[in-house]
Amino acid sequence: MDATAQLHLSFEPAAEGTTVLRVKQQQPPWRVVRGFPAPSGELLAHIHNVSGGVLDTDSLDWRIDIAPGAQAQVTTTGATRVYRSRSKDRVASQRARVKIGEAAYLEYLPDQLIPFAGSRFEQTVRVELDRGASLIWWDRIAPGRDAAGESFAYASLASSFEIAAGGEPVATERWTLEPLLRRPDSIARLGPFRYFASCYVCRAGEPSAYWRSFESAMQPIADRLSGSDVLWGVTSLRAHGLVIRGVAKSGRSLADGLVELWKAAKWSLCGRVATLPRKVH
Repeated sequence: MDATAQLHLSFEPAAEGTTVLRVKQQQPPWRVVRGFPAPSGELLAHIHNVSGGVLDTDSLDWRIDIAPGAQAQVTTTGATRVYRSRSKDRVASQRARVKIGEAAYLEYLPDQLIPFAGSRFEQTVRVELDRGASLIWWDRIAPGRDAAGESFAYASLASSFEIAAGGEPVATERWTLEPLLRRPDSIARLGPFRYFASCYVCRAGEPSAYWRSFESAMQPIADRLSGSDVLWGVTSLRAHGLVIRGVAKSGRSLADGLVELWKAAKWSLCGRVATLPRKVH
């Protein structure tokens, strides 16, 4: 069954420095129940796709607004599974629009994306930061269902990711993988690695010198975590943030390193001890 679904979440400041969640719109298969206080002070929300995955004709849209001063942590209830496409003209899509108000904070920590054999999927994300707004946003991509013997058996996987601060472009990242047409093990793509991840760390208004110093503090951690099976790097952006990237031969080594780098980045960015979001089902 074809599906077009809208999800709109609004995180708003409440009494005594707390945050409340308002679910302004949700259509199946989206499901968000309520917010939970996180140990580090944010309000945690779980985005659940009740269909169990992304179907080949799904067009999924979600929007998150973080009001000035609100503090939010968002995760998924499990991996994003992208199911097989039944024909070339069936391309599943997911679009996200995120607005973070002045002095607000958003942490987006989803589980990995798993493209099944024969799947076609494209995702688009745009994040807008007001002055003093902070963001940590990670993504993890698997090569497929390893347990089923599927690795780079999907037809296409495309991503467009943009961050703007005060209307000024901060980062633009676009890529497309078509492993059945172009070998992913090419040195120009992933080489010997099969999993990859990125983590953006931003605060609108911080000067370039702040991010160069931040990069210098994070790079030794990335170097320590790197080895023959996994590589990490840290790069400051032109302004307002930095990006951490990793490639790995196993999903476990990538996930473990990403969590350690996230914990260090969160402490440096806002002085909070990072705690992985608890899962609900």
